[in-house]
Amino acid sequence: MASTPSSSTFPIPSSFQELESPPYNLLPYPHSFSDDDEAARAESFEVLIRIVEGGNRTLVNSSGLALFEEEEEEEGECDAWNDGVRIQALYTLVRKSDSLAPATRARLVKALCDAVHHLSSALANPGNTAMSSSSSPENNSTNNFVVSQSFRDAYACHIYMLFTLMFFTESQEKLGKSLGVTSSTSSNSRSKKTTKKKNNSTNNSSTPSDSEALQTSRTLCATAMLTASQSMSTFASRLWKRSVPDEAVIHLPCRIAYQMLESATGVIARKASCGDEALKMIATTVDTYASCLLNTVVAALVDLLHTYDHMAVLVAELCTLVKETPSNILATELLREIGRLDTEGCHTETGGKASGIKNVAPFISELAAVRPKVVLANISLLLPHLDAEPYVLRSAIVNSIGCILVRDDVFAEDNNNNNKKVAASAVQAEKDKDGDSSSSDDNGEQEFKGEKKAVVKANTRASLFDILCDRTCDITSFTRAAAIKVLNDLTEKSSLPLDRIMPVTAIAIDRLQDKTVMVRRYSMQLLTSLLENNPFMGMLNPEPYRDKITELEAYLKEQRARRDFEGKGCSFGGNQE
Repeated sequence: MASTPSSSTFPIPSSFQELESPPYNLLPYPHSFSDDDEAARAESFEVLIRIVEGGNRTLVNSSGLALFEEEEEEEGECDAWNDGVRIQALYTLVRKSDSLAPATRARLVKALCDAVHHLSSALANPGNTAMSSSSSPENNSTNNFVVSQSFRDAYACHIYMLFTLMFFTESQEKLGKSLGVTSSTSSNSRSKKTTKKKNNSTNNSSTPSDSEALQTSRTLCATAMLTASQSMSTFASRLWKRSVPDEAVIHLPCRIAYQMLESATGVIARKASCGDEALKMIATTVDTYASCLLNTVVAALVDLLHTYDHMAVLVAELCTLVKETPSNILATELLREIGRLDTEGCHTETGGKASGIKNVAPFISELAAVRPKVVLANISLLLPHLDAEPYVLRSAIVNSIGCILVRDDVFAEDNNNNNKKVAASAVQAEKDKDGDSSSSDDNGEQEFKGEKKAVVKANTRASLFDILCDRTCDITSFTRAAAIKVLNDLTEKSSLPLDRIMPVTAIAIDRLQDKTVMVRRYSMQLLTSLLENNPFMGMLNPEPYRDKITELEAYLKEQRARRDFEGKGCSFGGNQE
């Protein structure tokens, strides 16, 4: 776990129940909580909600961070705004959020989300506090301003409470799906056990509104957590002393984002679970805190890829949201982890590890479709898996190679840039032909480097085509079919070089004798595409070839007549003897 400053009064606990032990020492219920009957219980929850809402109003009416700039309390005590009463109220409400009335729970969600928004806004706009602290000659810029420890504790406390509330919501929703019912329906049935028959119609009619309330709650929480993640990333130097973050705090948005992505199994489910916000949380955190959290995020994403078959598309999309200057570090690390996969003794027909690899493999081709240059730069990490046992991994690598080759800009862009540089250097040399010899030497060196890069790109492209052609003879029919299908796609998209047309045609003809129907079908489609996309189609003049045929026919007749004449001469000489 990340080390937390000793002056922090709210270090992130390892579990929610740990808040009842030191240094927090919270209680399940406040001393004033009345649990005599349902009415008294509801009134007690109402009082706790008012405490939280009243604190929010105080925060809004205050001038930014000035509320937290009071003198520090004794160690172990909370600050004036985020005091023990407020933390106790939040803990009790979040802990019993599943049993709250729908209206009370909606107020809790709104109050907690509003608090996170207000704290994020205060961090973004420190106001007069930052100006007064930077008025000294040493600090003449607001960039040197760092918030107080009491603000960091309050911010961490509310983000953690929001994280826990979202965790309970997502867990309840996941449990409801596993049982075949929605969480709202199940909660209603538990609260109305004694009046099932009487309230069946009411329960059924209230389910849509309960589902809408749940969706609204999830959306509000996801938006607030995304705001907190963006604020912690944008104003990292303002939030943390010496820009050293508390990893336990900055990782909270990612932790809940993983659970949100688990439920994003389709378009509708992705919208319901706020999958877009979850991806942005992870991308924002990685962009700012990659130095301390990258390995943790990569390990979590690889685990999700192993477990869920819908994660390949989501993780590939996540790689497009991460900054790519100087390189896409998230995609590179994910490919490196995939390159380290242990595939020995792995049979796709059996479960366990093979099932995980089957879920991971599509990520390679999905990433190659959206970021082919990244996959090309790290293709050496994947090529050893062409000798691996799982055919799904070999087929995925073949498909990724096809995605790279079909994108001409992967190879042509650098070549075009080199050609432009060479042309520009030639023009410059023409202008400076009366100048010194050093400029001509520089131009010659640039031209040599451009030609060298072009040769390397051409060799790389040829090597990838060789791999594709070799995989048409793979031991597994699925990989052979995948390789032929990729060649067919390259042919249809005019990405097959002229010098590869005849070898690919020979491969297609040879694979027509394959023992598998699927491979033979794709081979026939490849031959059809080769004929339909013939680069000489409609432009080939047949007259020279007709003349050549006539010449060859005359030559064959002449040779046949000569051979017949020589045969008759030999037989005549033998008769004379």
